[in-house]
Amino acid sequence: MTGRRVDVAVIGGGISGLTAAYELQRRGVPVHVFEAASRPGGVIRTDRFDGWVIDGGPDALLVQKPAAVALCRELGLADRLISTQQPRTAYVLREGELVPLAEGSFLGFPVSLAALAQSPLFSWGGKLRMAAEIAIPRGEGRDESIASFVRRRFGNEAVDYLAEPLLSGIHAGDVDALSIAALFPRLVEAERQSGSVLRAIRALRVKPSAQGAFVSLPGGVGELVETLAATLPSGTMTLSAPVTGL
Repeated sequence: MTGRRVDVAVIGGGISGLTAAYELQRRGVPVHVFEAASRPGGVIRTDRFDGWVIDGGPDALLVQKPAAVALCRELGLADRLISTQQPRTAYVLREGELVPLAEGSFLGFPVSLAALAQSPLFSWGGKLRMAAEIAIPRGEGRDESIASFVRRRFGNEAVDYLAEPLLSGIHAGDVDALSIAALFPRLVEAERQSGSVLRAIRALRVKPSAQGAFVSLPGGVGELVETLAATLPSGTMTLSAPVTGL
């Protein structure tokens, strides 16, 4: 990038860095991306060999968080989005056993009392605490961590078996450090408007998407990374040299 002026340097060529660079470039802001690895994508990695597509990190996009799907449409990938095979059941490890999430759950939270009562994931004490969410008063409106929000509204078991493996797991982060407002604003807005997350979700009568809860691309999630990187002009990304001779 010698001799070329840039207004913004993006540190990290993962999906967030690439998206930021794409948006800045689209707005006419000179930008350069610096990535310490020998390839862009961060935790997103797709390997293709012998007709197989293997995602080594995230393997799908969550339809209930529509920003990634909207980005695919903007990049011209809408026609390539495909539903992942059904049934796609998520499991949570509890006491050494894999336990499936309840049917009809929203971001892991059982929406109906029947689904909550039948779920083997929680103790009866945990189920009663989660059911009492509709009676928990609104918070103070300040930003808080995912763990703080879920514990306040649903109790400790919801943190251990939903927030920790699912909500924070989506972002590969710390449940006590990630912001609920930044990453799951729909839950915060549900509390603000209805005073209860469960009441708000039930009132919406959320129907499953025709695409299912998850979509991906024929070339894996890496296809999104490759398409984003291709939108950046030549010379606007610096990668480290690959390690050789090992």
